[in-house]
Amino acid sequence: MALPRNKLLAILLCWLVLLQPTFAYTKPAPIRLTKDDAMQGADILGIRAHVERLLVIQAQTGDPNNQSEETLLLKSLILRKILRGVLEIRQACNKIDLELAYAYDVMKREQRREAFIFELFNLANFAQLSTFYTLEPFVRQHNQFVMSAIFTTISGSLGTTIATLSKLYAHTAKADHVAPPKVLAHMVDGWPVDTEHMPPLVNRFLDSEAIDSKGTRREELFATWKTRYHVDASNKKELCGIKDKRRASIGLLSNRILLLWSLRTCVQDFDYDLLALIKLVKEHPAEPPASVHSYSNSSSYSANEIEVVRLLNIESEVNELIGLKQNNINNARRERLNLLVLEKALEGSLELQAASDKVDDELNYNYHVVLSSLLASRAKWQQWIYNLNFIQSGIMGIVAGRLYLSRWSWAGDKQFVISGGIGTGLTTLSILAMHGFWRKVDTGPNSLAETLNLHPADEYRFSPFVSAFLNDVPPGSTDGKTRREILNDAWRKNRVTTMNLNRIKTLEALADMPSHKLDTIKIATNRNVLLESLKKDLESFQFEVLELLRTTE
Repeated sequence: MALPRNKLLAILLCWLVLLQPTFAYTKPAPIRLTKDDAMQGADILGIRAHVERLLVIQAQTGDPNNQSEETLLLKSLILRKILRGVLEIRQACNKIDLELAYAYDVMKREQRREAFIFELFNLANFAQLSTFYTLEPFVRQHNQFVMSAIFTTISGSLGTTIATLSKLYAHTAKADHVAPPKVLAHMVDGWPVDTEHMPPLVNRFLDSEAIDSKGTRREELFATWKTRYHVDASNKKELCGIKDKRRASIGLLSNRILLLWSLRTCVQDFDYDLLALIKLVKEHPAEPPASVHSYSNSSSYSANEIEVVRLLNIESEVNELIGLKQNNINNARRERLNLLVLEKALEGSLELQAASDKVDDELNYNYHVVLSSLLASRAKWQQWIYNLNFIQSGIMGIVAGRLYLSRWSWAGDKQFVISGGIGTGLTTLSILAMHGFWRKVDTGPNSLAETLNLHPADEYRFSPFVSAFLNDVPPGSTDGKTRREILNDAWRKNRVTTMNLNRIKTLEALADMPSHKLDTIKIATNRNVLLESLKKDLESFQFEVLELLRTTE
């Protein structure tokens, strides 16, 4: 009974070794849009005095829709600064996206090259095995037993050598020509991920302290990097720059992607302060006058415009503004209406942008942490098992060859029996490793939870405005279905995933609901497909807002 127990112990140890590593991850705090957040946004934009003055005027008059000249000037200035902040956030995120895309392309190129070279190593080993294992019985049939033993020894030596070279290559392989070429110098510079080279307002945001925080956002980000990725931000060499590098390992490129993604997530948090600020100073639309016809009943406007004004609750104001525009009337009322439409459009856009940011964060984490670690581990352990199999068969072959040369044929045959048993066990592990094993879920429910009608906790739900957008019937719909229903129907009918979306367990796995504990490559890949689709649907609101602004310009 000793042998079976030893085999079971060996298999158990292999499983423990092959378990997926997990990154430390802190569950994101619920999004807060408080007055403190709004005033912090005003401080970063340099308009705190203007915001306070506007709030004083509104408090004195008791009317948030005060139309005095000073109020209009203050709101114009505040909205202009908020718009600048929005544009600088997008500028910073676009720059980080270019750096991410370049680093990801270089890493994928090197992964393809290494996978090809590993295939050559494996092919060479299989070729020598098939060659010598064909020659050995042939020479034995001609009673050349010494020659057969020599072939066995040579085959074992070659197998061990090739597998060892493969392992050495895995430790020394690096990508070539990683520094961005001069032709891309205006787009990608490969700088260390040190939070520098950011637009002015984004830099001020990073140097500000979050509510209930003991340090600046930049300091907190660096502390997170040190805890989670073991990167010391005070040392530029550890910040994974590739500007002056000719060669870099996949590990460095992977860490660069993680740091860039983490920085992008931090920058996008500025959107929430701006959204809180615009909610603090916003004007509330008045009830439509009885003499004004409903905007949504007018056939002269597009369906997209009708939906936007309905969601933003500014139908009467847009009707009046367009009437003034058509009659070529320029007065204070028209300026106020222009300001109101801009204010509401900017607020709605920020609401949807914040939701899109959340989906983007989930996509990045799912791509570059969850799926990346699963795929990397699968490739690593598959090659490790191949090499181990070749090494054990090579060593056993050398021993068997030596025994054959010493006329110990029975002992030599036993070595092959043992080697075959070990090979069968390792091959079984290799088949299991093809699935990538699993990874413990370390996040809360994602944006798919509410979209798939799984009723997550309030902190994981969309804002009321975003929910209203998803629960609205989109322009051009002929069956009266909402965006949420259209998305769910399209995902099922078009079979965009390789999983059964009619099973509640599948939906809970894709949405990372608490009942789901372990992720696999299949789950992570299908989750990305649905999140990408949801993000595109959320971003469609920006085009509708642009259409409205052009009409009322």
